[in-house]
Amino acid sequence: MLLLLIFWIAPAHGPTNIMVYISICSLLGSFTVPSTKGIGLAAQDIFHNNPSSQRALYLCLVLLAVLGCSIIIQFRYINKALECFDSSVFGAIYYVVFTTLVLLASAILFREWSNVGVVDFLGMACGFTTVSIGIVLIQVFKEFNFNIGDLNKPNMKTD
Repeated sequence: MLLLLIFWIAPAHGPTNIMVYISICSLLGSFTVPSTKGIGLAAQDIFHNNPSSQRALYLCLVLLAVLGCSIIIQFRYINKALECFDSSVFGAIYYVVFTTLVLLASAILFREWSNVGVVDFLGMACGFTTVSIGIVLIQVFKEFNFNIGDLNKPNMKTD
């Protein structure tokens, strides 16, 4: 999916469609965050002198390479997006899509959601939804001038 977006879709539609750059950055983020978590898990084995510490070292090096490449490519496409689109719009949409894809990748790779009960899942889903809607509303109404003093003024309409 990333190769398709980077080599075919981004050159043609990237400057006119914000979701192209957001999709590239968010999909790369779904590599970045789990790679960081994997480096932390592999580092535990490396420093404990386990029989698997040699394999953990190779895994750590591969994950560092994936992490470095994904961060560099992410920065490139974030800069391209900020050249073409308003930063407040990009930031709001990017936050929601990035967080969604990272949660999905972590759930698939590390099975983090297997021990979560229904009530805890609903609490996390409501929290994520509230934060996402809040960020979008903040960005949408950023230019809206409103103060408490305006509420006390009578609305006089003359016909």
